[in-house]
Amino acid sequence: LEGVSLMEGIKAELVGFTPDYMKILQLSAGKCYGNEVSYKGIQSIINSGHLSVLEHCNAIFDVNCSIAVLGQLTRHRHLSFTVKSARGSEFEKFINPYYFDDLEKEIWLEDSMDRAMDNYKTALAKGVPYENARYLLPQGVQTSLIVSGNFRAWFEYLGKRLCDRAMPEHRQLAEIIHTQLLLKVPEVFNRDFKNCKDCKEKGCSFYG
Repeated sequence: LEGVSLMEGIKAELVGFTPDYMKILQLSAGKCYGNEVSYKGIQSIINSGHLSVLEHCNAIFDVNCSIAVLGQLTRHRHLSFTVKSARGSEFEKFINPYYFDDLEKEIWLEDSMDRAMDNYKTALAKGVPYENARYLLPQGVQTSLIVSGNFRAWFEYLGKRLCDRAMPEHRQLAEIIHTQLLLKVPEVFNRDFKNCKDCKEKGCSFYG
């Protein structure tokens, strides 16, 4: 992510993945075709869209993001989530998006976030339970979670969230995830997921 100015508070750390993934991919593909499949064959299978073989390998990430992005993440139903509890733990920070178009709006945003956090902390100090005080927190509050998924789930996730039309915070999170998967599993994730030329979104103004 050299040259990318990351929003404050975003994190995605790869904490586990299937270590012998190529052996498993070759074994799975071999069941389909009745013979041994080479590394190059795996590439061809993925490029052809035969993604079921990717479902036998997994990757797990430790993620920090906003509640807003958490809501989008959970739309990817083939990923699995364990999320910080708003009923049993305290929230401390906001994700600062840094993409407002002028200083006045950014100052107003930060002031709004500070006031919301002050109200939340005041409620806790007055004895309001976490599960009730959480209603004072806006979408920009930082949460943390463990996200796991098979390679196919991540493959399809990246195609949607690396898009230029994606929410800026979520797109940066997807870039971090892609960078780490590319490093550890290049045979599967070394590709351009944006696929602008084949996009069916008629209202997109980023390409063409």
